[in-house]
This record gives sequence, structure tokens and C-alpha cells, in this order.
Amino acid sequence: MTLLCAAPLLFPALAQLALPAPARAQHSGDPGTAPPPPAGDGTITVQIVNPDAPQDVARVPIALYSLGSDGVPGFTNGETDAAGRLEFKSISSDPGIVYLVGARYREIPFGERTTFEAGKQTATVEIQVSVPTDRIEGVRIEELRLRLDWMGDHVLVREIVRLVNPGSRVIQLPTAAAGAGKPARAIVTRPLASDARDFELGATSMAEGIVLEDGVVRYFGPLYPGDQGIEYQYSLPIPKAGERLRVPFELGQAAARVVAVAGTAGMEIRGPGLIASSEVQSDSGKPLSAWARAGLGAREGGVLEVVLPATRQGLDLVSIPRADVWLDLDDTRLTATADIQLEVAPGPPVAGTPEEPLLTVTLPKGATLTGVAPEAEALGLIPRDHGGFDLIGPVGEGVTNLGYAYRLDARPEGLEIDMRFSRTVSTLNVLIADTGLALDSSRLHRLRPFRSGTRNYLHREAFNVAPDETVDLRLAPLRAHGVPREAGLAFAFAAIAGTAAFLAVPLTKRARGAVESPDDGRESLRAEREATYAAIADLDHDFETGKLEGADYTAVRASLRDRAIELLRAEQSGSEPALPGAAEARDAISSPASFAAAGFCPSCGAARQAEWRFCASCGSTLPEPKAPGA
Repeated sequence: MTLLCAAPLLFPALAQLALPAPARAQHSGDPGTAPPPPAGDGTITVQIVNPDAPQDVARVPIALYSLGSDGVPGFTNGETDAAGRLEFKSISSDPGIVYLVGARYREIPFGERTTFEAGKQTATVEIQVSVPTDRIEGVRIEELRLRLDWMGDHVLVREIVRLVNPGSRVIQLPTAAAGAGKPARAIVTRPLASDARDFELGATSMAEGIVLEDGVVRYFGPLYPGDQGIEYQYSLPIPKAGERLRVPFELGQAAARVVAVAGTAGMEIRGPGLIASSEVQSDSGKPLSAWARAGLGAREGGVLEVVLPATRQGLDLVSIPRADVWLDLDDTRLTATADIQLEVAPGPPVAGTPEEPLLTVTLPKGATLTGVAPEAEALGLIPRDHGGFDLIGPVGEGVTNLGYAYRLDARPEGLEIDMRFSRTVSTLNVLIADTGLALDSSRLHRLRPFRSGTRNYLHREAFNVAPDETVDLRLAPLRAHGVPREAGLAFAFAAIAGTAAFLAVPLTKRARGAVESPDDGRESLRAEREATYAAIADLDHDFETGKLEGADYTAVRASLRDRAIELLRAEQSGSEPALPGAAEARDAISSPASFAAAGFCPSCGAARQAEWRFCASCGSTLPEPKAPGA
């Protein structure tokens, strides 16, 4: 959530929530609202102050919104008493939580923000409200700023009108016209182009006070004392070949200056009185070209001519060297975050068309798109009817990242997910949060797991994924009964950080004929299984670094693998694990060459194809199969 410097503008949306206070008691359980703020020993006291009408402070709706460092919001509300006070008790006094307090007086939102001081359990917030006025004399428009971004089949225009209210009272105008057929008086009047579409308010604007009627944007307030901005956006279609995009700029009131910003590299903007200005910084810190003119009279018309940068066309100019998909599965939902690298050959930007997009993002069956990264919006995304979207461009040379997220409902027993890409992906990485899962895939091979932050991730990889090829992945929680043998094998090979000291534990226990006591139960089985996984991981590392001969590695790994499988089965069934001795297990293992000649992986037993160099199930190096009779 964006926090603005002007206190009254902190909470337009929050103050909206305070409207139906009687319908929402404090700590409401209404599923349509956010959960209550985190509980604790803190108390926030809100005091309403009204210089214009000191006694008119009772029954003012108050909303309290909490935002912690974890990004989880909380909400509760109430009304002031006869003295204009309201206490929010039993909330967290954590200094890291920001509390936004919004009041709504005479349908106008006011607000402040506060935090608890370290070691303090009380905080006081004073909100000054005032009776609004409809006098707009002295109000100035300091700037009309337009930012233009080329996004596929349209140009997105974002406009900010900067205003100054020199008075001490909030200005609010009625939205209804004084007479029939006559438009209502407004603080700002801004006619838009006739082909403008997709009008939306900016994140910081007051939703109630800005309206679009008959192609004209009107702002009625509230306008608070001091500086304030209103923000909105709309889109204009890309003109036909040989034509230029024209953006009219006009205000019903005089403005001190007009600034035009090119959000797309290589774009040029021309217009009456415009001169090149110093570059401005985008939200990401990227410098953007800008042009400005001083002074714009009331109803003085002008037109910006936009010259779009030269582009190339050709799908062969764009490649996908890498795609990363992060997955997190709980009992009811799979959350996925994808990051696709687009690489464009040196030269001008590359653009597609709605009929021939540069990339089509198709979601797995049943998935719902939950968002795209902010920087991805500038790549020209067009939603598809059945989920996903097309990417039109333009995309500049070099590497550009396309990030998006989706969710997929899951059952307690797990789910199957099929991933597809419309272009060849050189390397696909799938990273699964290790919440105790069995994994199975016919296309992805296993890599060593790793730790990121406080979480462990299982790592699967595939190379040269063909266009529209299905990459299958099955996820099943280990607590589910009847885990398929293939999934159990895949999980058994998921490495968990450990030390080489564990390598001999399962084998020496078996060699001594040690029998696990009934008192140890499943916890003992789980501990031994974890140790076995660690031993396999260390064994793989020793083999990869040349410390073990192939024959020794295969025999010992097979024994450890069988032990891990039996331990997993025993954990699930509550029975004793059955496993032949290490010597018998080694004697029963065929040589890697003969096993590979039979069409199987010598490490995990999965089926293989003759030309494969790596196992698609476990990622192990495959020996070349011997010819018949060799």
C-alpha cells in the first residue's frame, strides 16, 4: 500500500470502509473484510477535534487499519463517543506495525498514521476535521503531467493534476448540477480524446470525487489544505501505419505548466510550446525523457504528437534462455510464481501483433491468474478468454523478465500440474517448497535441493522444452496413504543437507542385526530415514567430485535407496521395515551397463531411452548401453 505525505490522503480507501460502521462491529467476522489487527497489550486512543463545531464530534465513524512487516493487513472499526473519543484495545504494540487511522466526517475522509514507541503500550492519535466549504477562489493548478507508455496495441496515458489549496478548510463541491442541462461546477475539468478508453483512477486518488462524464474528467473534492494531486489513466489505440498518435491537452482552468514524459525508450513527444526538459526518474529508478511548457490558459487547447520508436518484427528475434517456476502447495491450494527471461537480439525493440504475439502464456488447467509484475505491464499484455495472456511488446534488446503468478485449487491428496510454453525454453527450473512432498515427473530430472531464506526447496530441471510440450509434475503430501512407488522413489532421492557421518548408520545397524525397539515408534523411523537421505546426498556429491568409483557408488547407493523406501513404507503403515542385509543387496544389484542395456536407469530403476545421457526421473548420469552381444 502506498503511503502519501499529506495526512488526509493517507486513507481514502480506509475511510470508505468506515462508512457502514453500525453494520460492522469492532473485530467483525464478516468474511468480506480483512481480519482484525494482531492482538496484544496495546491501546490506541483516537480523539476527534473540530475547530469549526467543537461539539459536533460524536458518532464519527473511525477505521483502524494495521500493516505489519509481513504484509498481512488487519482491519477494525467503530464510532466515537459524545466526547469524540474511541479506544482500540488489546492490539499489538509491536513498533514494526504501522496503524492507519481514518475518520469520516460529513462524508469527507480524514486520517493520520501512528506506531507504538518501543516499550510503550499506549498511543494517541488526534484527527482534526473541519466543516467543508464550496469556495474555490485561490485554488491553483500547478501542473498537468502526462506519462505515455506503449503497451502492445495501445498507449497507456497516466495523468496527474497537481493542485494547491491555500485555505485552511477542505473544499467539497456538490456533484449534482444546479440546473437541468448544465454540468456541475468542478474544481478540475479535463476533456479527454474522443477515442480514450479503459478509464481508471490512480491508486492515490479519491474514488468519490473524480468522475468521467461525456468524455470529460471532473473533480469535485475533497481538496485538503496544501498540496494535493489527483491521478487517473486511460488508453489510446495505436494509430494505423503512417499516422501519428495525437493526445489533446486542455484544462478548464489555467495551469502553471504541462509536462509530458515518455515511458517507452525511443518515444518522442512534440507539441506547441514543448521543449526538451531534464530527465525524470521512474519508480524503478530508470531515467525517462521529458518535455515541458510553461503556462496553459483556461480552456487553451493543444495537441501532443507522439512518435513511437522504430521496431522490428519476427518471432525468431526473441528467445527464452531460462524460465523459473516457484511452487508452494498446502492442503487446499497451489501458489505458483513464474519468471520468464526474454532475450532479444541487438537492435531496435521487437513488437508483435494481436494476431501474432511474441509469446502466449497458458496457465495450467483450472488455474487462475493472480497478478503480473509491475514491470511486465509495459510489455503489452492482452488477456486471453480462457486464462493467461498474450505478450505483444515492444520488448527492448537484451534480457527482459516477465513475472506473473497464479493459483490452483488442490485436494488433500495432492494434484497434477501440466506446464506448457509457446516458445522453446532452453532451461526450465521448477522449485518446490519442501513441505513434505512426493514428486513425480516424466520430463523433469532431479537436482540437489537447496535452502533459500528459511525454506528448503526441491529442485527439478528440464532442457530444451519444445513449444507447447507438456511438462508434467505430480505432487503428493507424504502423509497421504497409498503414495505411488514412483513418487516414493522420487522423494527418497530428494537430498536433505547432512554430513558424511550418516553414511554408515543404516548399514552398520543392519550389519549388527540391531532391532529397533517398539518404544522408538515412528519418530525413530523418521530420524533414520532423514539420515538415509543425507547419506544419499553425500554419496552423490562424492561420486560427482570423483571420490568414488562407479561400481562402488552404484552398489552403496542402491542399498541406501532400498533402505529409505522401506523406512518410508514402515512409517506410513506402522510396521517394522524389512530389508535384506547390505551384502545381499549389493550382490543382487546388476552392473550399471547391464541395467542400462535393459532400458532402465541404474540409480533409480526408471525407464530410459537409448539416446538419453541423463535420467529424466532422478537426473543421474546414464552409461551408454551396450550393444546386444557385447
